[in-house]
Amino acid sequence: MKPPRPDAEGAKRAQPSSLVVGVVLAGGRSTRLGRRKAGLRLPGLEPDSAGPTLLAWAVTRLAAVDRVGEVVIAAGNAGMEAPSADYSIPVSVGTDGSGSGPAAGVLGAARARPARNLLVLACDLPLVPVDLLSDLAASGADLAPAATDPGDPRSMNPTCALWTPPALERLAARVEEGDNRLYPLTRCAGLRVEPVHAGRFGDPEDVLLNVNTAADWERARRLVV
Repeated sequence: MKPPRPDAEGAKRAQPSSLVVGVVLAGGRSTRLGRRKAGLRLPGLEPDSAGPTLLAWAVTRLAAVDRVGEVVIAAGNAGMEAPSADYSIPVSVGTDGSGSGPAAGVLGAARARPARNLLVLACDLPLVPVDLLSDLAASGADLAPAATDPGDPRSMNPTCALWTPPALERLAARVEEGDNRLYPLTRCAGLRVEPVHAGRFGDPEDVLLNVNTAADWERARRLVV
């Protein structure tokens, strides 16, 4: 696997507040898989060689998006450290916000980087290409999720999405009411939701393949090569 190059010469990008904050969701307990997904290692370029972990791969892809000025890893209570690779932009580990699950990771990043747009990518989505992430980052919507079928809210993935302050405020309000789900925000009448079709970048079921089981992991390893 050949990772994308964030910048041709590794130069630091300026970080005005207009740039998007990349957020890697990496704090899941992975109960169905039986081991933490963030530490799973993809195949390398050579046969039988080891490639990047799912965590490092997610950071690399977000760092390759021109509009992303920094990456925050939402690691929950997993005690992770930022990957040691020499990225062209700052990479740090953040703390969770209110609620639980992905919502806590998203809201933790929103609390640490107030009034900023967040480009969220779950580490267990290893086949999402940089071009798709770039399209999400460029969206002018309140919430722009990747989707296998843009006409079906149930196919929208809010863990691969651009979240803006209006959507984050709605999420915080729902969490305060006891609802930690992200998906209902894709059907919120008060938000401008504009999905990006994953099918523009390949088979949408592959592009948004979510590694939840051992079978998913084996399929992802084959496809990512």
